[in-house]
Amino acid sequence: MVRIQKIWGSTLVAAALLVAPVHAQSEDEINSIIRQLAPIGGQTVATPPASSLTAQAPTSETDSAQPPVVLEITVEDRVLFIDTTYAMDFQVFFALDSAELNATGRADLAALGAALESRELRRFSYLIAGHTDASGDAGYNMRLSQRRALAARRFLVENFAIEPSRLIAVGLGETRLSAPDEPLSGVNRRVEVAMIVPEN
Repeated sequence: MVRIQKIWGSTLVAAALLVAPVHAQSEDEINSIIRQLAPIGGQTVATPPASSLTAQAPTSETDSAQPPVVLEITVEDRVLFIDTTYAMDFQVFFALDSAELNATGRADLAALGAALESRELRRFSYLIAGHTDASGDAGYNMRLSQRRALAARRFLVENFAIEPSRLIAVGLGETRLSAPDEPLSGVNRRVEVAMIVPEN
């Protein structure tokens, strides 16, 4: 079972940036992903709240102005805190009603894999979240999104130097639409990558 709770921060719609599909492992694409997923240039990573119900208060004026969005996600018996300041959406295409990555889907994930094995990102862990649009049964969509998240994770750990424990796959179904005003839109069918807040 997956449970999501927003701890603090701005609206979920702004929690992750929608980016163009990643089709090649160009150096520019890899570096762009690294910049989005890694704290660089003095940026900080959120710290887990003292409890699942109370978030830590911002520690500076800068933090107050633009606090990160921190989500608490319970995956089975494990509680994870997700800092969506460091998150990206990828349009990873699957065949209709399928969790099998096709050639286009593998190409979509190639630059992400190269970024995740980089020096800048290798010390962090990430949530690999599968999402669907709102067509069809919600329970079925949840199961399909889980299979797709697992397929993306499997491709990444099998083809790149990524420690499997760094990537946690979870299906979120139609619970976090990228375009809530267009629930059937293809932009909602995506794989999201977001930093797991390091444990103290």
